[in-house]
Order: sequence, then structure tokens, then C-alpha cells
Amino acid sequence: MVGWYDPRVLAHSGYQVAIANVFGRHSDTRLIEALASQPQGEFDYSKDFAAATGDFWFDYVSDIGDGWNSTFAIADAIARPMLEVAAIGSERVATQAGKVLVFGGDEVYPYPSRNEYEVRTETPYAHAFAGRAHPDVFAIPGNHDWYDSLVAFSRTFCRPERGFAGCRTRQARSYFALRLPANWWLLAIDLQLGADLDEPQVQYFQQVARQMDPAAKLIFCVPEPRWILEDAYPTHSSYEELTSTRFLEEKVFKRHARVFLTGDLHFYKRHENEAGVQKITSGGGGAFLHPTHAPDTRKLRNGFVQRAAYPDEKTSRALSWKNFLFPFVNPKSGWLYAFLYAMSAWLASASLELSDIVDLPHALSAALNASIRDPLNGMWLVTIVGGFIFFTDTHVRSWRILGGAFHAVLHLAAAFAVGWLALRFTTEVLDLYYGSIVQLLTSGLIVFVLGGPVGAFILGVYLFVSIRVFQRHGNEAFSSLRIEDYKQWLRLKISTDGALTIHAIGIDRVPRRWKSVERGGAPSTEADDGDASAPRLIDKVVVR
Repeated sequence: MVGWYDPRVLAHSGYQVAIANVFGRHSDTRLIEALASQPQGEFDYSKDFAAATGDFWFDYVSDIGDGWNSTFAIADAIARPMLEVAAIGSERVATQAGKVLVFGGDEVYPYPSRNEYEVRTETPYAHAFAGRAHPDVFAIPGNHDWYDSLVAFSRTFCRPERGFAGCRTRQARSYFALRLPANWWLLAIDLQLGADLDEPQVQYFQQVARQMDPAAKLIFCVPEPRWILEDAYPTHSSYEELTSTRFLEEKVFKRHARVFLTGDLHFYKRHENEAGVQKITSGGGGAFLHPTHAPDTRKLRNGFVQRAAYPDEKTSRALSWKNFLFPFVNPKSGWLYAFLYAMSAWLASASLELSDIVDLPHALSAALNASIRDPLNGMWLVTIVGGFIFFTDTHVRSWRILGGAFHAVLHLAAAFAVGWLALRFTTEVLDLYYGSIVQLLTSGLIVFVLGGPVGAFILGVYLFVSIRVFQRHGNEAFSSLRIEDYKQWLRLKISTDGALTIHAIGIDRVPRRWKSVERGGAPSTEADDGDASAPRLIDKVVVR
């Protein structure tokens, strides 16, 4: 799994996000893509009922391409021709591999590149489909796919002559429409980093709308679950996605969608309103787990009520305790805190004399006076405090300032305490001359070694309190845990009577051990872990 607190990953991700936000919004790749590619119509699967059952099956999976164990576990389950899953009690539900596989966004982590797509995404699926039937693959981009302005995504999914993992790809743009049996339509929308609909995309869906009859039923695939985010952060964003989907419903298709599918949040939740409209967040395709207990989404302000969640809130709360193991789960994060603590202690001790470090209060008073007099020392403190304020997850400005400042003060106090102990230890225990090069280097080394685990532990405690008490920092608190279990995807069936049955299938514990096998004359991989969980049905809903 990706180490999100690895300084190298943090630096490169920050760079990618900054570039995408600065240039991506001013250079819309969707426009270039529309001009450069051939005209794209809808993709017709309306006659593709299975000969044996008369049903049409397709799969939806989102947020993939993180760790091998989680990504391949889902890919392998999707690729099985027939999959019988446990339901309630002793009931078993038989499902079959879909004719179409739809990726719902964020097809690779931590950032898009040709190599990352090949290693983290395409290779697991190529092994899973080896010796088995290959579905047609379609994909829409998420925010991580957009970080390189869609270059690697377009190469992977929008080049029909290339294909994906041995499967056929047909789309030439980052959005598409599938004409499905029984007058169902799946409409996949690309909203670039939260931007509005571009004009070629609007024209494309207007063209698709002209092919529909009045009884057509719509499934919208969108990049983010804005119905959840607008409730958690009501004033944080303009939520263009909601505006865009309403525009498509009211102005383009002139009907309301019956089902919304999305990922981005790495769990399963289904919300339903009185009209039976389903809004499903299904982001369990392979990325780290997000919490289901925070924020509280059991009843949204727009009239939707939560009908199912996976994992359940009790399990989610229990998993949050692992934040106390932050230094062990994220060992590379210690390098960042080691540097910050060493620099903070260095600047604080630069103006201290031997008489100043006799006791901690006296040393602290002298260091504070020095920070006010010394511009470099003061700027360092301001930068540290500002950085932690920026990191704080809340849309309320006063709470952001208070929470961020308190978090920063904890780290600065810890850095000073470790530095003071290092000075006392080197002068009193090791009997080194205060201010000598050996004494300064030795104390600096002690701060560097101790600062990493101490700083990482404080961050873990901060994240635990944030997620458990204030229901904030869900992304940061759970990305730090790198949980590869509790993965899921959707298997959908359209019956000849027009009913759409949505099966949410989960794997509680993905395999950790694998073995090489040969399937149909092609090299492949299968699980070799007796402790792994079999796929099971976690939710089921029928839309008529």
C-alpha cells in the first residue's frame, strides 16, 4: 500500500496537486481530447442479454491501483466467470462476470504516470483475466487521474487500439454513455477537479439524449459523492458536481437519474430518498479504507437516508485506535519530524547559555525571548504554526486556527523538551563541554533520533482525537493506517423485466500470500492464504 506519510510521496503529491490546480483549470484537457479524437457516440449493449439466463451483468469498481493484495483480490473476484457469495444466514447468491467493467475514478495511486498505471493497475487485472473471459473496460477519471492533466489516463483507457489488461477499450474521451438492455442508460461524467461541464461534453450528452425515448432510465457515474461532502462541509466548496448533474437532468435529459454511482471515498454507503433514488458510494476497489463513522451521514440534509454502510460504524471506530501505532505503521514519516524537531531545537538552543538550561522553565523563558528578538527564529515558528493551521481539516476558520495552532504548539513543545533533555544529557551524563562541536553534534543527533518517533506519535494522537471527537481528518486518519481489508465492488444485473439489481460484494480480509499458477495456458496468480475471507454480499437493492 502507498505510504502517504513518506516524505517523498508527500512532496511529489503536493507538487502534482499544485500543478494540477494552477494549470489544469486553465488548460482543459477535455477540450483538446474532444478536438483530437474521432466523434464518439453511445456504446450499445442493449441486445447483449446472456443466452443462458436472459440477464445482463456488468461490474462497477472504483479507487483501485494502490496495494497488490487489495487490488488483485477485487480483480480476481471480478474475473471469475461465476461467483457465489454468502448472503444473510445460509442463503447463497449466484452472480456472474459482467460483459462490461466500469472503473469509477482514481484508477491509480498515489499519482498518475505510465509506470504506476502499468504496475499498480494494469498488471493485477492482466493476471486476474488471464485464461478467462475479458469484459469491455470503460473508465472515468478521478482527481488522482487528473494530476498529470489526464495524459497517463488517456493512454491507458482512451486508446482503443491499445486495450487494457487484454480487455477491449472503446472510449476515446474521458466521458461516455452506455446503452444497456431494458432501456437503461449509464452516463459517465467527467468533472475535471471539481470544474464545471465543458461544452464538448455537454454537446455529447445532448446527442445521446436525442437517442433516448421517454421511458429511458438513467444511471449517473460521477467522480465524487458530493451528496456526502456538501453535508460534511456545507460552505467549503461550490459543489459544481451537484450543479452539473442537475443541469444534465433538467436541461439535457429532462428526467431524473434513478441511480448515482461514485467512488472517491473508500468505503461502501448507500443512501435512498422517498422516491427510491439510490446514491451509492462504492470506493472499495483497492485503495486504503476511509472511516464510515465520521462524518455522520445517516441522514443527509437533501432527504436521503443511509440504508447500508461497509464496514459498519462499530468496526470503523475500532480501527481508528490504530492511530496510536502511527510511528510503526508509517516509519518513513519519522524522517520529516526528525528534521523539523532538530531544526526547531537548533534554533531554540542557539541563544542559550549553560546557565539557561539548569531547569526547563528557565530554558523555555530564555528560548521564547530569543524567538522574539531573532527574526529567523521567529519566522521559523510562524512557518511551523502556519503549516499546521493549513493542515487542519475544518471549514470553520476559527476552529482551523485554534486547532492548527494547538497542534503546532504540541510539536514545538515536544521538540523543545527533547532538545533540552539532549543538552542536559550531553553536559551532565556524557560530561561534554557545553558549546563544543562534539557536544552540539551529539545533542543534535539525539534530537534527530528521538524527534522522529515522538513527532509521529503526537500526530497519531492528534488524528485519533480529530476523528473520534470532532469527526474530522477522516482522510488523514485512515490513510495513515494503510488498511488493505474491507474491500468491495458492485455487481449489477439487468433482468428481462427491466429490474436493475445492485449487488454490493465485500471481502473482509484480502489474501496476503499468493502463488503462481497457469490458467488457460497463460501465467496467472491465485490466493494461497487460508486466513483470507471469501467474497460476501454486503447489500442488495432492486430498482424497478
